[in-house]
Amino acid sequence: MVRSHKRQAVIALVAALGTIIGNLVFPGLNVAPALAEAKFQDVKNHWAQGCIEELADKKIISGYYEDGSFRPNRPVSRAEFAAMLRRAFPDAKTVRNPIDFADIPTNYWGYKPIREAYQTGFLSGYSGSIFNPTLNIPRWQVLVALSSGLKYTPTGPAAEILDATFEDAPEIPELARNAIAAAAEKQLVVNYPAVKQLEPTRNATRAEVATFLCQAIAKPGQTALVPSQYIAQVPPDISGPRTTETSESGNIRAEVSFVKEGENAKNIRIKIIRDGQTLLDEPVLIPTRSLVDNPDKKANEEVSQGRLLSVRIRDFDGDKEPEVLADLVSLNSGVRCCNYSFIYRYDSAAKKYTHIKHFWGNVSYEIVDFGKNDIPEFKSLDGRFAEAFTNYADSRLPLQIWQYRQGKMEDVTKQYPVEVYTNSAELWLESRKRSSEDVEVKGVLAAFMASKYVAGQEAEGWQLLDKVYQGRDRNQFFTKLREFLVSTGYASK
Repeated sequence: MVRSHKRQAVIALVAALGTIIGNLVFPGLNVAPALAEAKFQDVKNHWAQGCIEELADKKIISGYYEDGSFRPNRPVSRAEFAAMLRRAFPDAKTVRNPIDFADIPTNYWGYKPIREAYQTGFLSGYSGSIFNPTLNIPRWQVLVALSSGLKYTPTGPAAEILDATFEDAPEIPELARNAIAAAAEKQLVVNYPAVKQLEPTRNATRAEVATFLCQAIAKPGQTALVPSQYIAQVPPDISGPRTTETSESGNIRAEVSFVKEGENAKNIRIKIIRDGQTLLDEPVLIPTRSLVDNPDKKANEEVSQGRLLSVRIRDFDGDKEPEVLADLVSLNSGVRCCNYSFIYRYDSAAKKYTHIKHFWGNVSYEIVDFGKNDIPEFKSLDGRFAEAFTNYADSRLPLQIWQYRQGKMEDVTKQYPVEVYTNSAELWLESRKRSSEDVEVKGVLAAFMASKYVAGQEAEGWQLLDKVYQGRDRNQFFTKLREFLVSTGYASK
């Protein structure tokens, strides 16, 4: 009972404080401040003027109605920052269930933005179920919030990145080091007037929070709204000398650079230069997942380390605009896994490059122009069948043929019946040979059945399977195979 009264007292106090503060900062208002016009006399000729006015135009930040000011040097409370986050990232996905903070009553003006900032992973409680909405937020917490909500991770050791970027790196709290290293790599960190002075524990000002947000929502290739001399830059060679692999075709040059570690690489970056202008320069982030973990559905972190196989330039979709293709191997996904293709496509309207990551699993591919039309296909195998029914050595994989079309990889195996039939026939012959030698055959038969489904001959395939496989576990094998073919998309339920 005493606890209940205490909780009610806390809520009442916060509600009262929220009303008092709201009236002090936003006279006549008991709710979140309304938006002012995007012209503030007190930011004229301010170093962050362009960013502040842009965010005000987008209704991400607001001014003060009583005098039309912005007050760029005023500190930002945790509740105010939550409101800015909600406006800056309206489409942020929910990543965790909401909680009821003891000091945030439902009628508090910041109740909804605080709740959403927590659900989307940007902000957490100050201590347990206490949020502390009126507490001013320090610079390091703003950067941690952005890195957390945007799911940024550093591509290399945080200590090396921070020490090379900030003169006051030792002042960064230990729990914030990874997040701030990632934020620095993404060029979210803005330091005025000394770019190498982070001042992590100082309260963030409204101008500083605005510039962090400007950097966070900026699109690739977009003209910077923050003066570049104040954007912290991570040195590209912080871990030692870099090796660069290049490919060039016409007016396009691609460079993949990295720090060598034996046969492997870390701090991998790609740069694409078009007509002498750099349109892309960013880390290459490779997922850390394995084939057996159902990689297309399981979320995981990404790191800038692995093994570079090749980088090349070629028109893969026949639109007369060549793509940049980089093939890499993950080193964090277990034995025999995993191969990735990064395909970078030029967007002529936006004048920038975007990319996709295609996961090959524990197999690779070869480029084949099946149609003899100078639009190549990717001939590969379905690595999901490896070790699904037997050990790796005895597994066999069904054919897969992919095409790259306008930013997407499409499985077009069914469009090549001759190749599918050939694959099916080879698998069938191997299964008969294995059966005659009394060698494990389930892995071969599983791949054979997949090819029969692709060919539209699944009924014939099951009849053959029923005749030739007489093992004691046939019922279990057939049941498991049917379920597997459904889960991998070969068969319908």
